[in-house]
Amino acid sequence: MSRKNIAILVVLIVLVTAAVVSARWFHGRNDSTLQGSGTVEARDIRVGSKVGGRIDKVLVREGDYVKAGQILITFDDKELQAALGQSRAAWEKAHTGSRPEDIAQARAATAEAKADYEQRKNGYRSEDIAAAQSDLDRANAEEVRTHNDFERYDALAKKDLVSRQQRDAAEAAWKVAAAQQKNAQQKLAELQRGYRQEEIASAEARYHAALATEEKFEHGSRAEDIDLAKAAYNYDAARAREAQVVSPADATVEVLDVRPGDLIAPNTPVATLLERDQVYIRIYIPETEIGRVRLGQQAEVRVDSFPNTAFNGVVEQINQQAEFLPRNVQTRSERVHEVIGVKVRVNDTTGGVRSGMAADVKLKAAN
Repeated sequence: MSRKNIAILVVLIVLVTAAVVSARWFHGRNDSTLQGSGTVEARDIRVGSKVGGRIDKVLVREGDYVKAGQILITFDDKELQAALGQSRAAWEKAHTGSRPEDIAQARAATAEAKADYEQRKNGYRSEDIAAAQSDLDRANAEEVRTHNDFERYDALAKKDLVSRQQRDAAEAAWKVAAAQQKNAQQKLAELQRGYRQEEIASAEARYHAALATEEKFEHGSRAEDIDLAKAAYNYDAARAREAQVVSPADATVEVLDVRPGDLIAPNTPVATLLERDQVYIRIYIPETEIGRVRLGQQAEVRVDSFPNTAFNGVVEQINQQAEFLPRNVQTRSERVHEVIGVKVRVNDTTGGVRSGMAADVKLKAAN
């Protein structure tokens, strides 16, 4: 075959290929319609729990159709419920105020702290000091008496008129009396000096703390404390709701690979759902014809599984950026392959159109 014939054959092959490509993406200007082919897709939702935990029950299976708000999985929520109960009680207490018995107890504690502070501030009473002085006088007298007894027994022992044991007993009695005398002196000196400044300051601080507690019980919690307690309760309530995984929309359970007893980390997806009303097909329209496509434009969708059934569709999205088929465009003539993606949502109430199916879409030309 000559080079000329080979060149003609190559040109014919290119023309046929271009015709096939054009037929794939665009058909029939005579019937004022645009056509494209694509694969059915469905928007998926990955659901899980923000707190995680141990799975208690799995209430659905893969392939099940679920309604919006339907419970799919439950977690063991004993700890969450305990925390919720504590925060609820704290909020109710802050909101309703203190009980009468709590107020009475706070008043008693304040009175006790005040008396202790005033005692330390004013020092010891004169009668306490007088009593300590009397104790010291008795101790002094006892020390003198036992000292004299010891000296007498010591002298007699040297003459062998009393036993050594009697002399030692007298000495021991004198030393005990001397120790008691010293203790009495220290106690009197302490009473006369009064309390130290740090003891007085500590007693004053305890009194003011008790007084503040009493005022809090009597006046009730501040508005910001009530708001803080309510916020803590709402937070625990939100965490408790995470013990259940629910479907956010009508959907089909596509993937569910968990079992009761599984321990799931927080924020881990446990199931994948396909929204039943979010089925769409993405087709590509030649750049030269994209002006005939409008958002909201009606479409006719057919799938191989139901060749005699036409499903309604609507143009939901038109890409803002053009693409090339092939992507590497070198010449002006190849620009006929520039296309723009169009997303067509399928309105199928029967559930016949499923993700992964091959579909043909026919768009009615917009005015």
